[in-house]
Amino acid sequence: MTYLALYREWRPRTFGEIIGQEHITRTLKNAVEAGRVGHAYIFCGARGTGKTTAAKVLAKALNCTGREGAEPCNRCESCRAVNEGISVDVIEIDAASNRGIDEIRDLREKIRFAPAAGRYRVYIIDEVHMLTSEAFNALLKTLEEPPRHAVLILATTEPHRVPLTILSRCQRFDFRRIIPADIIKRLKEVAAGARLEVEEEALRLIARAAEGGLRDALSILDQAAAFGGMKVTEAGVHQILGTVRTDALDRMAGCLAAGEAGRALRLVSELAGEGKDLRLFARELAGYLRALLLEKISPGTPAGEAWGDTARMAAQAAEFSEAGLVRAVEIIARAEQDMKWSAMPGIVLELALVKACRPEAGWDLPSLAARVAGLEEKIKLLAPAEAPVKRPPAAAKAASAPRQAAPAPVPVAVPALPQKQVQEAGGPGGPAEAVSLEQVREAWEDLMNAMRKERLPLYTNYSKAAPLAVKGRVLVVGFPEGEALFKEIAEMPENKKYFEGLLGRFFKGEWQAAFKFYRGRIPLPRRREAPAEPVADVKRRFGGEEITLDDEPGDSLF
Repeated sequence: MTYLALYREWRPRTFGEIIGQEHITRTLKNAVEAGRVGHAYIFCGARGTGKTTAAKVLAKALNCTGREGAEPCNRCESCRAVNEGISVDVIEIDAASNRGIDEIRDLREKIRFAPAAGRYRVYIIDEVHMLTSEAFNALLKTLEEPPRHAVLILATTEPHRVPLTILSRCQRFDFRRIIPADIIKRLKEVAAGARLEVEEEALRLIARAAEGGLRDALSILDQAAAFGGMKVTEAGVHQILGTVRTDALDRMAGCLAAGEAGRALRLVSELAGEGKDLRLFARELAGYLRALLLEKISPGTPAGEAWGDTARMAAQAAEFSEAGLVRAVEIIARAEQDMKWSAMPGIVLELALVKACRPEAGWDLPSLAARVAGLEEKIKLLAPAEAPVKRPPAAAKAASAPRQAAPAPVPVAVPALPQKQVQEAGGPGGPAEAVSLEQVREAWEDLMNAMRKERLPLYTNYSKAAPLAVKGRVLVVGFPEGEALFKEIAEMPENKKYFEGLLGRFFKGEWQAAFKFYRGRIPLPRRREAPAEPVADVKRRFGGEEITLDDEPGDSLF
């Protein structure tokens, strides 16, 4: 007997054997049992998810003479004929090679004939999206009003290419990609039935490579069994697929977590020397990092099952921050797409790994914040901070003598701070000396001048900032809505600590700072005009001009 491929020999023959599509098999079984079978169905989904298999099982159930319940018996002549592909009442049409109007006209002529042995004449049209527009128009009337003995089942991997007039006349079923756990379970059943010796890690690798398609998984298992002589090993599957070992992905993830770009580039060089496909490695790395991200956000998710030891995955995920993992997945996934069109894919991958290892090398918001922090550290090393600034006279007067009121700011909704935080900021007994918002606004320019002398980059960051509210010893500083970068830089622990210390030098005591966004326009603290020069003041008052006499030798006024 001619050898049958595993995916053909182990094709499901009943609804119960179809895995991962319970939402579809349950509906079809209930329809068969209740006698409410539709005249047209369309099965949509990725390759290898069971569309044609479900169509054949439904066709067998409709014409089975020994059926009990909804499942076909697979023993009667009608069921055996369908299983062997020789049934005259179940006609399979490949729309990819029969896509013209003439083939559909021939179908319209033959569909009127009564079934030869069963109750229904079932037409299964595979890859129906390949039909031409004229062929779809010819099929339309048949779909709308077929003979009572006819059932049409259309199957497609691209439902968006099927006209809406066709879709609206069919019951649509969407087949989902099969999860790795179900694929591994089915592979174990097939391996046991086919007397194959398999390694658990090899099955996980096959399930990942199949990408939700059971037929692809069975084909890889068949190939690996031929490669290893009825023994399926992880090393054999790696050789067949050209994939890398999981420990290489572990090592690369460790490089990204530690920010060691040099080690990451050396690992890429090793893989290239072994003849590995770097684009395939990038795809696997993106999938591995995605599994780590899911494990970090929601521990115990099924995504980690396809990668083996969940404890190891959890430990690896703990080395990353959530934002770092998100950024790494974005960079590697984008690089995998770019490598597809690049003449030098290795360079694309290496640049992506350097960016993932060094956040400051990018142009996104976290990268810019890291870069600003690095510049501040360098400036501090080049120019040491000056001695603490004494409290200016203007700020001292503000505490004792009233000043002319500044223009009232536009009302801004400031979120209330916790009462506990306010009390702690002012000490156990509350603030020793109450400081008002007006006093802070009066001293704001002096405070900014001190910051400019000590930390010029941070002073630039506060150019659009304004004091919004004072609650005890807590100052709420506002940034215009949309200036997220300025606010994030101000909230960095080192910058926030410096600003709070600066407040303490001006207003005594321990201060805390809170940063918020504000909408609309808020008048910034009024700047005091510098005293005018005497000559300029005379010019302004009397409208005169300054005359300069050139003293030449021998010249005299008289």
